[in-house]
Amino acid sequence: MELVSVLPFMFGLLIMASAAAVLAPAMADGRLPRNGAIGLRTRQTMSSDVAWYRGHVAAAPWLKAAGRIGWVVLPAAAALCMFQLAGWAFALTAVGYAAFICLILVSTRRANAASRVAGGPAR
Repeated sequence: MELVSVLPFMFGLLIMASAAAVLAPAMADGRLPRNGAIGLRTRQTMSSDVAWYRGHVAAAPWLKAAGRIGWVVLPAAAALCMFQLAGWAFALTAVGYAAFICLILVSTRRANAASRVAGGPAR
């Protein structure tokens, strides 16, 4: 496997980890207002402002962990690329994607559970 084929894959994880790093603190502090574009937009979290806030506060630690996965995996994958081990870098990045997605799913479940308690039944 060539290095040029691994870099876009790594860049995608970088974008996702960066987005998580920016959104997690705003979610934890309640600075992310209910909107139609950014955030965990489920039926439960969109049911009210209170549900949105509580859901995102509950999900923030999991999103933060997802972002950290990217920040740990990417330097290791870059080091592997420096030693001409692009195949291993690709595999490590794939593991990073899988862990990131699992943590996003957990954060969404946590947000739904917290917003269900806060906002009552969904519309």
